[in-house]
Amino acid sequence: MNNETAREQFRADLGPIQNEVLRCIRCGFCNAVCPTSNVDSAFRDSRTSRGRMILIQSLVQDVGDLDPYSPDLKNLVDLCYSCRRCTEVCPAGIPIPDLNSHARYAYLKRKSSTSLTLGHRIFSNYGTFDRLASHFAFLTNWALRREIARTIMEWTTHIDAQARLPSFSSESFESWFRKRKDIPRAKRIVYFVDSYANYNAPSVGKTVVSVLENLGYQVILPPQKESGMPAVEYGLFDKARELAEYNLKHLAPYAQEGTKILCTSLAAAYLLKDGYSSFMADSNLASVSKAVIDIAQFLYGEYESGQLRFRTEPKMKAQYHVCCLSRTLGLIPVTTKLLHAAGIEAEVIEDCCGGAGVWGTFKENYPISSEIAEKLSKRIEPGALVLTESETCRLQIENHVKSTVRFPLEAIAPRVESMN
Repeated sequence: MNNETAREQFRADLGPIQNEVLRCIRCGFCNAVCPTSNVDSAFRDSRTSRGRMILIQSLVQDVGDLDPYSPDLKNLVDLCYSCRRCTEVCPAGIPIPDLNSHARYAYLKRKSSTSLTLGHRIFSNYGTFDRLASHFAFLTNWALRREIARTIMEWTTHIDAQARLPSFSSESFESWFRKRKDIPRAKRIVYFVDSYANYNAPSVGKTVVSVLENLGYQVILPPQKESGMPAVEYGLFDKARELAEYNLKHLAPYAQEGTKILCTSLAAAYLLKDGYSSFMADSNLASVSKAVIDIAQFLYGEYESGQLRFRTEPKMKAQYHVCCLSRTLGLIPVTTKLLHAAGIEAEVIEDCCGGAGVWGTFKENYPISSEIAEKLSKRIEPGALVLTESETCRLQIENHVKSTVRFPLEAIAPRVESMN
């Protein structure tokens, strides 16, 4: 296949979103906020956000003799880890992360998913992997603590041996929840758990249930699969659509009757509200999107309406690390007000941690991820309690900054006054 034919196929697979890149004026505003554009290796071989946009623009406009299926070009596009900071500053409002995901889709459609590492394939099916790892939790956790096992993992999967991965619970949240006696209550709310709170940290889900029931809500757990953020980011849209359609089908009936859908995972909240619509059309998208609410938004709404009260406790100080998706979902003012109401004075830190979901765990990304984390570490006070809303940001900060890291919910929940 010559490069001209390859570019024609690439443009056909890229689809209508390719028109977005034509609006790029090459101003470089995206470079100023892109974490991977501000590391030592960035200003080399177009390793910047603007550089990636210019390359894709050249392919769309058929300028030059670029090979869209070159591994070198794919590696440059993969430096975008969908933090979405660029979309806030782009004068043209170009959805740059979505464009890069579609470029990966166009690449994989012709090269096939076998061009991905085993690690990418595991993470794109993380619900299945987490379920199996949880079923064999003792063995999984034992292996994750062994240097030789992690070295073998790095060799076979490209997941760096130094990356921090979560441990697994032998009892999933869903299993625990199904065993409970279901007590009907006047108010109902749906909980979309996602994989981390289900298999890695069921204590998070249990805390959610405790707080919600204290507020008089009956928690509903409809059939659900993982939200699928890695599959979306890698451009594995067929897999992502399969997950999205399943989740939307089971969530839509509740959304259409006016029941809120609560998320504790930022990735899940983002995908259900906006992310799925970037690569698919579904009749259930609108109703589900409208019903989705993050745990911080929900609790602050309950507090403002007088339904949630906090006990008088000694003031606590913390540093609130703003995850990239916290910014995208507009959670900064909500979470800070909620923490303040609970007696927690939090300094806001908006620097990216470099974890970027699972992006930073891969061997090829780990050095850049670590360099970004090093910048954040200079903002963290020694011994400070760090609060962050992302599961993967928590792991990244624990790994590189060595601070005590908690979810805001974990700091707030013990201060909630009993309403029973």
